[in-house]
Amino acid sequence: MTCPALIVWRIYTYLKNDWQYFCLDYCYFGNLAIFLILLFAPGNPNLFILQFCIANGLLYTGAFSFRNSLVFHSVDKMTSTYIHSAPVLLVFGIRWFPQEASRFWHAPFPDTFLQWNVTWNVLAPLAFVCAHAIFYTALVNVILKPEEHIITSFRYLKAKKSTKAIFGKNPKFAWFILVELAIALLMTAVTILTYSSFFLNLLQVGVLVAVVTWNGAGYYVDVFRASLIKKKES
Repeated sequence: MTCPALIVWRIYTYLKNDWQYFCLDYCYFGNLAIFLILLFAPGNPNLFILQFCIANGLLYTGAFSFRNSLVFHSVDKMTSTYIHSAPVLLVFGIRWFPQEASRFWHAPFPDTFLQWNVTWNVLAPLAFVCAHAIFYTALVNVILKPEEHIITSFRYLKAKKSTKAIFGKNPKFAWFILVELAIALLMTAVTILTYSSFFLNLLQVGVLVAVVTWNGAGYYVDVFRASLIKKKES
């Protein structure tokens, strides 16, 4: 129940700061889908493949795009890290240790897992990504049209130096969607490998944990350094 509680807190805090459109991003819909499958069909092997692909697709890469970091005193930073990282750890545990994981849930997870297949490893997760992209584009760009002072994911990423270096000073929203779909397609290929191999999946999880830990360590170094400089100046 940690996930719903953190997301409700995120929505509340983001509404106060005009950041509410972040809560329409793929990451939140991915977490919702994973949670609903966990709640209503935890033993369905086909839906587990979809869970695995959602968690290790755009959710996984979102931790890098938004530079998630383990900063333990910050609820906001820990929530962002949780949203992108917890599903990855969850499906890893279910995929390779189903009996142990089942002990902590209301219903058992699959005893045996299906081999990878085009329908559930490729078509279903890509359809989920496309459905969200259509929904997001229609709702945000056509119906709601947020004012300029309100931050969305596109506006946040658009302002980053790395984005401008690749797409120019004024990248279009269409590029944002196309890049998202390209990453989803790439990660679909990756998840076929990690779904089939314990060691590759472990490596994938290890990279994620190492990066968010490194980012968190860098944050604390910067904070302590700034604090030390401030003390010296005073």
